[in-house]
Amino acid sequence: MTEDRPIAVLKFNGPRFEDHGLDVDVLSEIAAYKRLLQETAKELWRRKHPDRRRLPKNFDAEISLKFFRIEPGSAGVPLVRGAFGPRAPRLPFEDELDEAAVLLQFSIQSASRSEGPPRTLPRSIIPLFQEFGKALRSEEFIVIASGTSPSGARYDSRVKTHIMSWVSGTYRDPIELTGEVRGTDLDGLKFMLRLTDGRKVPGRFEPNQEQVVLEALNQHAKRRLRVIGEGEFSPDDGSLLQIVMIHRVELIEPEAPTMPERPIWERLAAIGAAVPVDAWNDVPTDLATNVDRYLYGTKKGSH
Repeated sequence: MTEDRPIAVLKFNGPRFEDHGLDVDVLSEIAAYKRLLQETAKELWRRKHPDRRRLPKNFDAEISLKFFRIEPGSAGVPLVRGAFGPRAPRLPFEDELDEAAVLLQFSIQSASRSEGPPRTLPRSIIPLFQEFGKALRSEEFIVIASGTSPSGARYDSRVKTHIMSWVSGTYRDPIELTGEVRGTDLDGLKFMLRLTDGRKVPGRFEPNQEQVVLEALNQHAKRRLRVIGEGEFSPDDGSLLQIVMIHRVELIEPEAPTMPERPIWERLAAIGAAVPVDAWNDVPTDLATNVDRYLYGTKKGSH
């Protein structure tokens, strides 16, 4: 089922939309806005759950946005959530997706006033605005209103340029990482962390964290280091450049890789291969047609 209340409404304004129709060329703007919502919601969830190593299972898959109509006036697109079963709403927000919509609208309003980024806006989200607004022409803009807002925020080329100026230099954001320690510099209080995707990130640790970092290095083949702190990110693509501050470190056991379950026919073949050949010779050749006879002792051909 879907919810009646939209997560957000995107109103497209400009000559192309005066007939209340939505040009197919701007459908990419809806996808770009969804990604902004999705990634912002992830970061908000991580901030609320600093002790959780992973996002909830199917976090991305359950963020399903749809639109069923185009509102009159400007071409307004109400985005509603594809819900997975009944859910009891939480007030004032239902979850991080609703919070993300409000935060994005507030951030766009701040940019329209030529202000700095809101303190609560994850800095890793800012580079994603580069893709939002690409399909708009110079005279066009989008008014974005979250589901709880009676008004909206205007997003145009000027606002986008100001938002991108927020990342003119490197920026810091909270991090939570798990990886393998690949090297240390004790004099400089530095270490190198290799993440699960193979990336290597340099970092700094405090003197009282040295023992844990060294233990992670000495046992790097079987232990992993979990780091909660702050990272420095690139303004170009939002990639993590280095770990600049560690609030907490701990050693953990690496998670064993999950093996995919074998198909039933492969499991049956393996079971059959494990049975001695002599045992198969004792199986009646007419077992399939006279199973009752062998199981219950009924006479052959009786019903």
